[in-house]
Formats: sequence, structure tokens, C-alpha cells
Amino acid sequence: MSDLEHGDGETSGDPVHLFGRDLSRLRLRAENPTLARLQAETGISRTVLSEAFNGAKLPTARTVDGIVRACGEDPGPWLDRRDALAARGKENGGETPVSASSTTAVSRRTAVLLATGTFLAGVAASAVTTTLIVANATTASPNAPQITVSNGVDPAMTACVDDARVATGDTRADNSLLEIVWSDKCQAGWGRITRYDGLGQDNTVTIAIYPETAPDGPGRQEATEHDVQGAYTTLVVRPSPDTLLCAEGSFTVDGERIDLGDPLCI
Repeated sequence: MSDLEHGDGETSGDPVHLFGRDLSRLRLRAENPTLARLQAETGISRTVLSEAFNGAKLPTARTVDGIVRACGEDPGPWLDRRDALAARGKENGGETPVSASSTTAVSRRTAVLLATGTFLAGVAASAVTTTLIVANATTASPNAPQITVSNGVDPAMTACVDDARVATGDTRADNSLLEIVWSDKCQAGWGRITRYDGLGQDNTVTIAIYPETAPDGPGRQEATEHDVQGAYTTLVVRPSPDTLLCAEGSFTVDGERIDLGDPLCI
């Protein structure tokens, strides 16, 4: 069943949010091209692309056409669906339906698809590298943040994603991937876990990130997701240039918890 044929696509939830979710799934199937790559291929800004993927508002026909073509599919059915949503919005007295996600956080399950970097949900374990992705603790700038954010904010709802990169990552048990994603502009990071065993159904993944100086303090951010291959935390702002941020994770298999070992820090 294609994304355009999902039974819940037009009957439950916010339709613009669901449209963005399906565009994210399309992007994922196309090997998750970065926003920078999509911008280069389509001429559409990363901000507009991000809004399309997170369902902040209904994208223009040009944006939909560019995304779908860049992801290797026929834009026709997608444009038809987009135009139908636009028409529905006009019937309801507005130009386009506005997603509730513009004022509330994107659902965690959808947001995990929006995180930047190397996240590839559902990829077979045989396709996963078993070496360190990036390990350079000096990449985080000690400069003052250019963008002010707070602990506990979903990074998908901020401009932190615009310059986000995987600062460090390591493969752990069963080829799972533990990562810290970092934004220089925000001087903040978030933890991310991805499992590649295909056993997300009826199981959980848990990821936490915290300042090394206070592992269980108020700055600790933790997320647990059910029936998915990956999850990420909300933001942790680095308290000082000398403070390390550390991430730790776990997942379950048939209800048994698999700990991913020592924390990963930058």
C-alpha cells in the first residue's frame, strides 16, 4: 500500500500533518536525502522543505512537485492530493487548512522521521555500518548561541535543525545506532537511537541525553517510543562550553530490555 492509499490518511488526524508525514515517508524511502541536498536539487529553501515535511502548513504545488521528483516518484497523484486539501481549506473559509502542528509539537513518532543526519528507519541490519559514524568532540563551538532555545523543546519545531549534524555516533548491541545530534547555532543537542533489527513492533526504544555534570538533573531529556525503529529526545542546551553532553539508550525485544552500554559523550 502506498503512502497515498493509507486508510487513515484522510479520515483521522490533521490532514495537512498527515500529508507532511507521508512526504517524510517518501523521503525516507528515497534514502533520506538531507535538506541541503534537496535544496540544491529543487531550488526550494530548507525552511520551506522542513515545513512541508513536518506538516506546519500545506506546501505549494511547486514544493510538492520538487520534493516528489527529487525522491524519484511521479508527482501527479501527490499534486492531486495537495490540490484537494487546498480546495477543502477554501470550502472551510480559509486559503488552506492550517495544521495544528504549527502551534503544538509534532508527534514524536512523526518527528523522528524529520531529524537530520543518517536516520534510516526500517533499513535491514546488513545495510548498517558497524563503525563509528563521527567522533569529534571538538566540533561543538564554544561561542554564544545565535538562536535562543530552551531545554525540553522539540528540535523539529526549531531552527536548530537547519545546521544540525551528527556530532558523534556509535553502533551498539544488535547493530543499533546511538547518536548525539548537535546545532552550533543553538549550542544545543539531542540524543537519537535507531534499531535495525526490524523488531520495533510490540517493543520500545528509549533514548536519554543529559549534561555529564548532572545525569539525573532537571536538564535530563528522555524519550520512549513504542512500535518504532527509532526515537530522539528533546533539546538539551549546553550549560557551559566545558560541559559534556552524554546520551544513553536501550530497547526491548519481546519485553526484555537491551541496554546499549556506556554513555556516548561530546
